[in-house]
Amino acid sequence: GGFAYGPAFQGLRKAWITDDTVYAEVRLPDDQQTTAASYGLHPALLDAALHSIGLSPALRLDGGKLPFSWSGVTLHGAGAGEVRVRLTPVGSDTVSLTLSDPIGRPVATVDSLALRARPERLGAPDPGDSLYVLDWTELVEASSGAAPSAATTAGWALVGGDDFGVAAAHGLRTHPDLDALAAATDPAAPPEFVLVTCPPQSAGADGLTASVRTALDRGLALVQGWLADERFAASRLVFLTRGAVAADPAEQVTDLPHAALWGLVRSAQSENPDRFVLVDLDTDTGALPSHVVELTTDEPQLALRGSSVRAARLARVPAPSGPAESAAAPDWSAGTVLVTGATGAIGGVMARHLVAECGVRHLLLTSRRGAEAEGAKELCADLTALGADVTLAACDVADREELARLLAGVGTAHPLTAVVHTAGVLDDGVVGGLTPERVDRVLRPKVDAAVNLHELTRGLGLSALVLFSSIAGTFGGMGQGNYAAANAFLDAYATHCRAQGFPVQSLAWGLWEQRSEMTGKLADADLSRLARGGIVAFSSAEGAALFDAARALDAPVLLPMRLDVAGQAGGPGPVPPLLRGLVRTPARPAARRTAGGGGTSADAADGLMRRLAGMADAERGRVLLDLVRNQAATVLGFTDPHAIDVDRGLLELGFDSLTAVELRNQLGRVTGLRLPATLLFDYPTTSAIAAHLAESVTPAEPAAVPLVFPELDRLEQDLPRVAADEAARTRLTTRLQDLLSKLGHAQDPVGDIAAAELDSASDDEIFDFIENELGLS
Repeated sequence: GGFAYGPAFQGLRKAWITDDTVYAEVRLPDDQQTTAASYGLHPALLDAALHSIGLSPALRLDGGKLPFSWSGVTLHGAGAGEVRVRLTPVGSDTVSLTLSDPIGRPVATVDSLALRARPERLGAPDPGDSLYVLDWTELVEASSGAAPSAATTAGWALVGGDDFGVAAAHGLRTHPDLDALAAATDPAAPPEFVLVTCPPQSAGADGLTASVRTALDRGLALVQGWLADERFAASRLVFLTRGAVAADPAEQVTDLPHAALWGLVRSAQSENPDRFVLVDLDTDTGALPSHVVELTTDEPQLALRGSSVRAARLARVPAPSGPAESAAAPDWSAGTVLVTGATGAIGGVMARHLVAECGVRHLLLTSRRGAEAEGAKELCADLTALGADVTLAACDVADREELARLLAGVGTAHPLTAVVHTAGVLDDGVVGGLTPERVDRVLRPKVDAAVNLHELTRGLGLSALVLFSSIAGTFGGMGQGNYAAANAFLDAYATHCRAQGFPVQSLAWGLWEQRSEMTGKLADADLSRLARGGIVAFSSAEGAALFDAARALDAPVLLPMRLDVAGQAGGPGPVPPLLRGLVRTPARPAARRTAGGGGTSADAADGLMRRLAGMADAERGRVLLDLVRNQAATVLGFTDPHAIDVDRGLLELGFDSLTAVELRNQLGRVTGLRLPATLLFDYPTTSAIAAHLAESVTPAEPAAVPLVFPELDRLEQDLPRVAADEAARTRLTTRLQDLLSKLGHAQDPVGDIAAAELDSASDDEIFDFIENELGLS
């Protein structure tokens, strides 16, 4: 049929055909078994079950067909690692499916699955499905506005000044800095929350951009000091701001420097889960509502407005309800359009799109190298051939005087109509390795340039100033704290300017398929991490369509991106708070696991502890070694975990500071352990990490649990195969009769009765007895 499958999807083991019905046994490969418990139904297991479609003689499958439309789908039990499939045609291109575990318990049923011929080309997504906004959803409203009790806040402290009066309102201990707090704290009882206030900064003599740097330098020092001090490893640092976010469409951002700080801390949150919280206070009170205590343990970003507590959620842009709400992108064809960073990959896409699709005939293109940039001459030739009048200039738009000279040269015959600011640079690194210099390098082409572009053009009557931002500022890109800060500023700046009546818009882009100077540095591990987070790349054509759809909307900030919402719903691990408004994850009972181990609990850490319970040290070590190897392979983007040499240094295998952080976080989530930031340096190989975990984990049950239970689990896995072999079935029955007889004699006379009954039992009665004893019936 023209389909090719990797090893994870080659789970079809056996199949039988009776008339038109196909029966099949499908089992996940061993290296995938440990992940099955994290899914309702493992996608590779479901896909392999669908391979049995190709065996049905009643279906017309010339050229291969794809699942098209599902109806009557029910998931009866989650976490299966092995299933038996019954596939029945109900038409020439429709089937019904029943999936059961190896002892017959239902796992899933599908009343109808319609198949369709594989298209030659999959169509582009509807732009309306790929535009998002950041919404602040009200979680709870305390009608009384009651504050937390003194007993609740007894474990809180505040460092620095009490600028918002929070310490005074709640009787909190205050300390001048983290060192003073550590000196005054009992190491055995560290504070649960440590608050730090970030009062709004007014632009000084050096202007707004200098204030942004001051806020980020202070915030970076606090973040790095907090992470470096192990005395606070179990505590959360809470940044309190006021006016750094717009929690309502009617609001405007009044504290732009600390809006940039939110981006930096979001990246710190991504790299260090459960260590930081962002809270934006209301403008009229320093008192915290009572509910904020419980919410800060689960919500990393909160906005307090009056007595309500709101959390950051991603939401789709509502589709227009009719022609009256539909709007076309504004016409920019009359004047000159300035595109910054135009010789970059994305800038070139936009320049070509403006001419070919938007009717723009006069372009002013800038980049740092101008005509000397790679591809610049070809770009100008393409645009000229399309009928455009093109001027390409070398200009650093972050240099105010340079930009002013450039703008002064725009003629009055075709005045400046719109600006598209795509310029930017990266200097990636985990937040602990950033310096003020590295932050500054990324801020210049984003923050400084955006401020210059707005301030130097706000008297020209522009129809639009479009700032190209990134989802890193909203999601908190791992290893991109400086870039996240810069883009969070762009988003806030657009909101601020829009509230003053200027047509400024920030587009926080997702992942482009087309490689650029910045995205071209993404390794396979980076792309795998983005995919696990639900981020799907879009083509240049799709990006251009999203650009048009976004500029037709009256919104200061939009996120054009493709997001795999369904994949997040069925993926391992908890749904990120930012996506909780989009992803629905109903709780379901667990299916019986029959192969490869892995807990069935929705909580991965509890499941692992239960699985390790009763294991001998050697077996526990093997399970943890497989766990570490699987997680390491996932982080590096390896399809085969066995490609990880367990005794070879992980840094030699391709780990860097960022992937090391991700591996630590993944292992911490699965094991429930708080692992050190230096994990890969302290334990440089897979086997060394596994040994460390073996010393650190505490199984859910004492190790004295009889070791026979894991052996019984393995016997349970083999029962279907043994039952199919008459000779093996007889031998097993005899052995089990002997074992049960010995067990009965070791306990009490009741065993004699059981043994006597088993001596005269049939094979079917024996297997019924086994199922009852193992709790399988």
